[in-house]
Amino acid sequence: MSLFVHPETKKALETMKHQRPHAVALVGPSGIGLASLANDYTTDMSSTVITVLPEKDEKIDLARGTITVQSIRRLYDLTRTIEPSGRVVIIDYAERMAIPAQNAFLKLLEEPTEGTSFVLLTHQPELLLPTIRSRVQRIDVRPISRKQSEQLLDELKVTDATKRTQLLFIADGHPAELARLSTDKDLFEARSTLVKDARTYITGALYDRLLIANKYKDSRSDAQILVEDATKLLRLTIASNGDSASLALLTQLEQLHKRLFEQGNVRLQLSSLM
Repeated sequence: MSLFVHPETKKALETMKHQRPHAVALVGPSGIGLASLANDYTTDMSSTVITVLPEKDEKIDLARGTITVQSIRRLYDLTRTIEPSGRVVIIDYAERMAIPAQNAFLKLLEEPTEGTSFVLLTHQPELLLPTIRSRVQRIDVRPISRKQSEQLLDELKVTDATKRTQLLFIADGHPAELARLSTDKDLFEARSTLVKDARTYITGALYDRLLIANKYKDSRSDAQILVEDATKLLRLTIASNGDSASLALLTQLEQLHKRLFEQGNVRLQLSSLM
């Protein structure tokens, strides 16, 4: 499958390839395709590539795993030797490094081995220590254009008009998410259900809205997606037929999303919109 990249992001990546800095951070929302961009970034370097991923119970777990201090210490030992062809270490979900792991990683940045460089991939750079952020060159990965999203769906052979509309609502501009949803039927159905529930959450009867709040009370990540979808739906309504009530609700949703991100109680926060 072709790599779909915003022109400004592509330009920034090409500049970094030429400069070969010691450490780069690719920053963008979930589904933007950070891992694909990192692979493309390292393709022409003729270097040994090491990828560090979150783990749980000593197994890779992208959903619930963390990057522990033990993982970084193993990485430290591994990079003490010089690799003749060079070495690139990709740390995916870098924000999942616990504070002790971040402190250990900081030592790697401060005591670089010749020929070793780092690529950090993160959806939440604010969770990284300021001392780490100050030592990496950051590239903000921009969403691809609507035209590029349409071209990607063409390449993925998504021809059903209704499904294309749904996919573009859910993941327009996010190529990795578009690809996942297009090829995984169960994931697409689950995500479509979230959109339907988001519509009920802002337009349904009080009882139905309370049921939605209760349904998502045990999953912060799903609750955040629910609120994000509700916000997008409401913005579409405001764009076509805005009123003061819709604008007030939009403000409430934005505040709600912020409180969920700040670890506010999920059930209380979802119920607060009633």
